Amino acid sequence: MCHGETRAGKAGFGIRQSNISSGVIACTGNSYCKYAQSNTKGHALAVIKHLEKRLELDQPVNIHLTGCPNSCASITWVTSAASGRRCMGGWLSRFCRGGFGKNQAVGRQVFSGVSATELPATLETMLRVYLKRREGRETFQQFTTRHDLNALQVMFTNAE
Repeated sequence: MCHGETRAGKAGFGIRQSNISSGVIACTGNSYCKYAQSNTKGHALAVIKHLEKRLELDQPVNIHLTGCPNSCASITWVTSAASGRRCMGGWLSRFCRGGFGKNQAVGRQVFSGVSATELPATLETMLRVYLKRREGRETFQQFTTRHDLNALQVMFTNAE
């Protein structure tokens, strides 16, 4: 460990990341963007804390919290108005299968109208289904590509 890492750790900055925290990215959110509908950074931290207590991934899964439905993440949560409500509370739509590079794909909307408070537990359910039903070391993107939209909706809502 280099001297700089020691100082960073003592200052309270994490210097090691799990496969959960290394895949979570959030846009600036309403703290710094007048167009953002929710506190995406706060939601991201809540997701990381929740998931790291409850499960372990053997490879990162990209989880993006953003205001853009065209994100290249495997799982994207898009802040949007749901049922005609302004989404200051953080109503989110869930997209799966996005990718980039040779695996590029536009995400498919699996569900909409998920509240920010439901986000961590919903992601936990999705990741547990993925870990249980994947083939070998299949990535989350490969897993969601292998299943049609209806199958994903059933699996993610009727998790065993």
